[in-house]
Amino acid sequence: MKELTNLISVNTSYSKEKVVKILKRGGYDCLFIDFSRNQEGFMRAIVEGADPELVVEKMKDLGLVKEPEDTQDYKAAKPLFEFLPSLEATRTALYCYKEDASIVLSRDIAVRILLLTARARIGKIEAGEWKEVIKEDIYYGIESARGEAEYVARRAGVKDICMGASEELLASLSCLGFKVKEVIVDEPCKPLDILSERIKREILYGEYVEDEEVRALVEEHLNFVEMIIERGYEAAYKSWSSL
Repeated sequence: MKELTNLISVNTSYSKEKVVKILKRGGYDCLFIDFSRNQEGFMRAIVEGADPELVVEKMKDLGLVKEPEDTQDYKAAKPLFEFLPSLEATRTALYCYKEDASIVLSRDIAVRILLLTARARIGKIEAGEWKEVIKEDIYYGIESARGEAEYVARRAGVKDICMGASEELLASLSCLGFKVKEVIVDEPCKPLDILSERIKREILYGEYVEDEEVRALVEEHLNFVEMIIERGYEAAYKSWSSL
């Protein structure tokens, strides 16, 4: 039976440093990272010794990386990029499992949330609009999970590690005969992470999320945004997670 360990972390460099410590233990055939498939060749170039900054600049030139939408993703990934060349010595295969369309959708969702946040900061919180945007993100994740699972399954070795796989992707792999386990490196705890999880339970299990709860979590999101403005994203996340 094939085995896959999924590592759950948050989008900060200090969290990815913890992930790298686990990866350095070795003992796995393939590493599946949560970048889109059209970035796979670029990530392998880093494995082969290319300068990560030059690789990211090339992806920017080709429109595969956008600023400011993707800035934190690549800042957080720096420890991972520094680790990747060590895969060459162990002959560990590297794959990017996300569907290409996911990067476009993620940017679109991020922009829409940014606009909703700007409106919320002046007192306009429409619970229905927030739920609609988050539901769209969730539905896409559910729909893409099987395709991502098939992509992983076709390339998997006997024992593999995956970064940031969804519950649906892992469930699909289980149905394909994989033994799956999960390691929580850092628990996602942003207010919108909590809101997304609550809305997902509404979709899957009918646990309706009242407008009041949506507004309360959006208010917490605004507090988190203020912390980001004052301290920067990573310092704000570390402080928020300790509250």
